[in-house]
Amino acid sequence: MGIVILSIIGLLAIISIIGVIIFLTRKKPFDGKNKAIVTIIGVLQAVHILLYFSFALVKMVEANVYIAFVICAALSLVCLILSFWLTLPFSKYKNAIKYLFMFLAIMQVFITVVIFLLPEGGIEPLIRF
Repeated sequence: MGIVILSIIGLLAIISIIGVIIFLTRKKPFDGKNKAIVTIIGVLQAVHILLYFSFALVKMVEANVYIAFVICAALSLVCLILSFWLTLPFSKYKNAIKYLFMFLAIMQVFITVVIFLLPEGGIEPLIRF
């Protein structure tokens, strides 16, 4: 993987660590109905990051690139939709963790597109049209 992808993954890891610290230091960042959504988003984003760090994605790409793309795209889009759903009820209380989840979801979609669909540094994309 290129240096750009590794730096983006490192940035995502740092932001997720900051998000966990923010989440743990708040007294009550979410009400009861949103707690399940926040847990699902956190788990899916952690799975997405672990796919890259454990090099499981490389093994999946070697087996079948389309299945790896569908898995990464599904994780990214579900995180994006749930993050958007979490920020929909605009309230007077601004929680930074909601916007951090939205930022991470957008970055996940961006990383998936860059890895699978865009050429990088003269290397052909994994999925060709």
